[in-house]
Amino acid sequence: MAENDHEDGPSTSKRRRTDSSLSPNNLPPIVQDDLSTAIFSLCSTKSMLLPYKITSCNAASSNGVSFSKAYCELENLDRGFFLGDVFRRGVNIVIDFLYGNIPKAKHERILLEKLVNFLKSGERVDADFESETELTTLLANHLFGKLASSPDFTIDKSCKSKRGKKCSCSDESCVLTGDFGDTSIGNLEVWHGSVDIIIKNDLVIENLEKEPDSPGGKSPVEVKMKSTNLSRNPQLVAETVVFSFLQKKTHPELSNFLIPCVGIASSAMLLMFYDSEHDVFLESSLVPLLSSTCKNMFTVEAVLVTWLAVNYRFLCTGLTDEMLPFKACFFEEAKNRKTVYENDLQMHNVGQTLVKEIILPNEWEFNDFLMESRKRIGQWKLKEKK
Repeated sequence: MAENDHEDGPSTSKRRRTDSSLSPNNLPPIVQDDLSTAIFSLCSTKSMLLPYKITSCNAASSNGVSFSKAYCELENLDRGFFLGDVFRRGVNIVIDFLYGNIPKAKHERILLEKLVNFLKSGERVDADFESETELTTLLANHLFGKLASSPDFTIDKSCKSKRGKKCSCSDESCVLTGDFGDTSIGNLEVWHGSVDIIIKNDLVIENLEKEPDSPGGKSPVEVKMKSTNLSRNPQLVAETVVFSFLQKKTHPELSNFLIPCVGIASSAMLLMFYDSEHDVFLESSLVPLLSSTCKNMFTVEAVLVTWLAVNYRFLCTGLTDEMLPFKACFFEEAKNRKTVYENDLQMHNVGQTLVKEIILPNEWEFNDFLMESRKRIGQWKLKEKK
C-alpha cells in the first residue's frame, strides 16, 4: 500500500506518542519471551503448513451443495512448509519490533499497535460456555475483533441469543462491537451457505464444535452440522475454496489470492488457505486457543496467528515459489462449474427468495422542509471543514 509523508502521520508529536507506545519495553519480559517463542514456532515444524490435493469432491454437483453437506477427499502431497513463510511481512514486523524498530508505514504501525495493546492488556475471557453460540460471540468480540484493523464483524443471524448485543462473557456491561446478520456466501449452483463469522467481509471463521445449536433457529440456507475434526474438515475446505474465489472476484487489486479461513473446535484453531489463482490448498497445524498455565487467557501463539489471519491483506505475502507446483487440482474437480466459482459467487442473500423489482417513480416530491434540511446539513458540513 503506497503512502505519502502526510499519511505516515499527521504530526510529529502524534507520531512520537504512537512510537513510544510501541516500545517492546512496554511489554513485560515474560510476554516478550512468549512472543519471541511464538514467532520462532511459526518458522518451525510446530507450525506446519501442508499442501493437499483434492482427489474427489461434490463441488460440481448438479444441484448445488450446502457447506454442511460438502464432501472432500484430500491427499497429502508429502511436502511440508511452514506457516511463517506465507506471512513474511507479519513475521518481519514482529521481529523488528522486538529489536525496537517500528515500521514506517502508518497502516503497519496501526496493526502492530493492535497486537501490542492486546498482549499488554492480558485479555481474559471469564465465561462458562453453555452453547456454541456463546463461544462464537465471545471469540468474535474478545479475540478476532480486537486484533483486526477494525472491530467490525458479522455473526450469523441464526446464532443470535437472548442476550442480544451483550457479549457472552461474564462482564454484563460488555457489548458486541459487531452485529448479527446475513453471512451467506457462494452460489446455489455450487457450494454455498452461511458461515459463523465474517470479519470486515475479509475473513471467514467457522466454529466446528460437535454440539450444534437447536436447528429450529437456523436460516433456510442450511442447518450447519458441526464436527470436532478440524483437520481436512470438508465443510471448512468448501468454505475456504469458495471464499478465495469470492475475494479474487471482489478484490482483484490484492497482491496475492492466498486467502485464509479459520476453523475452531475443542479449544484449538487452525488455518486453511486456498489460492484460487494458482490452485494451491494449504492447511496449518492446530493452535491451542487457551493457556494451560493462566486460566481464561488466550495463548500468545493463538493471539499471534489470529493477528496474522485477520490482517492477511497486509501481512500475508502469498505462496512461495516452492509451493506453486503442489496443485490442489480443484480446477479439474470443479469441471463445468469452474466459471460459476470464478464469476458468479456472491456474499449475502445466497438462497434468499428474490424480491420483485420495485419500479421507481419518474417524479419525486421535494418540499420546503426537505430542502431546508438539506441546506442546513450542507452548511454544517462546510463549517466542520473550516
